[in-house]
Amino acid sequence: MAVLEAPVHDPPTQVPHAIERWVRIARIVHPFPTLLNVAATAGLAFVAADGAPDGATIARMLIAMLFAQCAIGATNDIFDRELDAATKPWKPVASGLVSMRVAAGLAVAFAASALSVVMSLGAASVALFVLGTACGLAYDMRLKRTLFSAVPFMIAIPVLPIWAYETLGEWDDVLWWLLPLGGLIGLAMHLANTLPDIEADAAQGVRGLTHRLGVYGSLVLCWVAFGTALGLAVVIAPAVVENGRWFAVAVGTGVVSLVVAVGAWVAVRERALQFNFGAISIGAAVTAAGWLAAVT
Repeated sequence: MAVLEAPVHDPPTQVPHAIERWVRIARIVHPFPTLLNVAATAGLAFVAADGAPDGATIARMLIAMLFAQCAIGATNDIFDRELDAATKPWKPVASGLVSMRVAAGLAVAFAASALSVVMSLGAASVALFVLGTACGLAYDMRLKRTLFSAVPFMIAIPVLPIWAYETLGEWDDVLWWLLPLGGLIGLAMHLANTLPDIEADAAQGVRGLTHRLGVYGSLVLCWVAFGTALGLAVVIAPAVVENGRWFAVAVGTGVVSLVVAVGAWVAVRERALQFNFGAISIGAAVTAAGWLAAVT
């Protein structure tokens, strides 16, 4: 009983608490989306270079992307601190585990580190990288709460593969089609990503595009945007596709994902909002990768 009465002096009881604290602090960089973007960069690099990208170049690309996404994550927690205090009080800045000053310092340090790494990849690479990173920061700082909340996604999503191809010296004029295709997918992704939190965000005064359209309007626009991207890919296929098998996989996966997303909504309504995001995200990722493999 003596040990139980004095847990603060028992070292083993301190370990879980310390681990939990550091895990919560580490979440300021949004580990899952950050690593997802790093993985997407790696995948795009391998597709662009036909499976054999230059090791030194891809290493710098991945490090730069890691730092940039960490900066965006920290910035998000700074500008969302009041919203998080009401809806996600466990987050590091909202809970007080990380001060505003430290969070701001981390955001600046990560952004500066990302820029210093990407500077060695050439002027065009730097310009595209800065544009993509600026989209993420602009969304966090201001655009998330406005009618233009989808714009950063509509720009950043096509810019990412364009950056990968340009940086690796694999640019092809067919990639200009990424602008309309990626813009439509970016719009769909933004709406799908925001829908699961629409009620909680709206209750705290967030007035982005999704919140203005409402659940039904956002879902319809999400599906229409994604479907239009698939339709456009089919229309331009005769002029751009070099590998029909990859193209069939790309469009087929996209169609199945869209049908599944719509079917889930018909079946369970509001409970399908998170599932809709997963279906659209997976469909978009596979469709994009397959399309790039089919046309380059």
